[in-house]
Amino acid sequence: MLFFNQLRGNKKLFLALGLVALGLVIAPNPAKAVSIVPLTSQDADSDFDDLDFNLLLDKGDFKELFVAEGRIGNNNGQLNYGERELGINRDVRATVGAGLPVAKGDLPWGNGKVWDFSLEYTGSKVTYKVFDIAQAVELTTQEFSGPVTDIFLRTFARQDNIVSTTDPSKNNTNNKVTLSDLVFNGTALGSLSSSGTAISKDTDYLHLGKISSGFKLTGKTAFSWVGKAPTNSNLAFQIKVGTSKSVPEPSTLGAIFVATMTGAAALKRKKLASQQI
Repeated sequence: MLFFNQLRGNKKLFLALGLVALGLVIAPNPAKAVSIVPLTSQDADSDFDDLDFNLLLDKGDFKELFVAEGRIGNNNGQLNYGERELGINRDVRATVGAGLPVAKGDLPWGNGKVWDFSLEYTGSKVTYKVFDIAQAVELTTQEFSGPVTDIFLRTFARQDNIVSTTDPSKNNTNNKVTLSDLVFNGTALGSLSSSGTAISKDTDYLHLGKISSGFKLTGKTAFSWVGKAPTNSNLAFQIKVGTSKSVPEPSTLGAIFVATMTGAAALKRKKLASQQI
């Protein structure tokens, strides 16, 4: 009874809130600018690395939809070698084909050469392109659909690999990968890079949040090293696209409020009817 007395006593307030809620539901939701989300280590060390990202996956705080990848591969662009340089990959936790590419391509990166790239998602189609003025590799797929709220960009460079003290050309050192001039739906984001050293590999992440629609991400990328070229994924970047746990949108909150008030009103009518009987 106290609940319904409070409703009657605050009917003007609830009427106002109801109108606001309806406005949130009916009014179009304007596009929001992407934000760079601060990264917090999930384990004992202070750096956000692969262990931290995997913990987010384990806890369900982030779920991959797809991953666009660039890797050094064999750096020759020939299909008959069977070693891809580009891929649009499935979720690493997928029940079928986990982490495997649904589309892949080959590209001779070169050493230090700068390439343009773009990644576009419409909600039902992914288009991933790496190109310069003379050539382009474009991958597309319609295997993935659904909302996107967050993107994690990752770069990785291996530690120096010294195999000869007399012939530097046989050694692999100074590995570096860069993603620069990053622009998301018209918003400049800066850059991300990783550089291996004589004593350690290097992994770096950039987290983009508040994504509420399809997107287009563009930028430039380059791989560089000294001596013998690295292979496979020892020099690589990934663009991990998916959804994170988040606070409901205002329109969702409005819908929840309207549903709650409707239920309360129905309960009140039922109670009054039972009293009259």
